[in-house]
Amino acid sequence: MSNLLVQNIKHTNGTTAQTIDSSGRVLTPTRPHCFAVFDSSASGGYQAVSSGAVLPFASAKINVGGGTYDTSNYRYTVPVTGMYQVTFNLLLDGVTTLSLYLRVDGSIVHYWYIADARHMTWTYLHEVNSGSYFDIGHDTGSSRNINKAGTAATTYTSVSYTLIG
Repeated sequence: MSNLLVQNIKHTNGTTAQTIDSSGRVLTPTRPHCFAVFDSSASGGYQAVSSGAVLPFASAKINVGGGTYDTSNYRYTVPVTGMYQVTFNLLLDGVTTLSLYLRVDGSIVHYWYIADARHMTWTYLHEVNSGSYFDIGHDTGSSRNINKAGTAATTYTSVSYTLIG
């Protein structure tokens, strides 16, 4: 059996790509990740979103690792090919129905639906190629009022995109 005894894995330019601490935990400081909210300054209120529209996550509170979050079209473009985890939370203004879809490069890859509820949470894994984009829309048939709060204490509607491998 061979042992590879290193603490850090680095690029030739000195950038640390991976660190393994004394407990065996692996840290990857440049793992692509984005966390977006409707309005980073709002502490409450709701925003009407028309059926057929992309959900307007207007502020990327975290965006690291080379991915691009575009606040003009609400798309996250991935920097590298791989498996991404998409995590989503949403709070509606009152009990209602809601049909959402996740798209990759404009094609729907998954649907979610709730009936008689105010809250929706889901996690989805999808493999994409470098340069592909994610966005989320709704096609419920009419406008829905979605909570837009985005402060640290009141983030009820958010999405995150994370490379997991």
